[in-house]
Amino acid sequence: MCAIAEIIEPPKIIVNPPDIGYWIDTSRAGVKACTKIRFIGKLLEKPLLRENLKQDPMLKNISVIRQPNATNYKIRQQEWQRVHELKG
Repeated sequence: MCAIAEIIEPPKIIVNPPDIGYWIDTSRAGVKACTKIRFIGKLLEKPLLRENLKQDPMLKNISVIRQPNATNYKIRQQEWQRVHELKG
């Protein structure tokens, strides 16, 4: 949870993604729909540590804890509010 971005176009299959050099698993290129996003701003000056999130009653079960290898995470409104409380 370090940055905020917005989706700038609908998902589509991209056969030769321009960022393929940064991919860990390049075999997924052209297989799954992707979307372009635009960086809006930095959410935190310093990251919320995983160990601290696991101790927080509101955040201990959020998807970033359950599925740490994913890239984008949905969180509920009350979880989002709690993140803002913790960031200070």
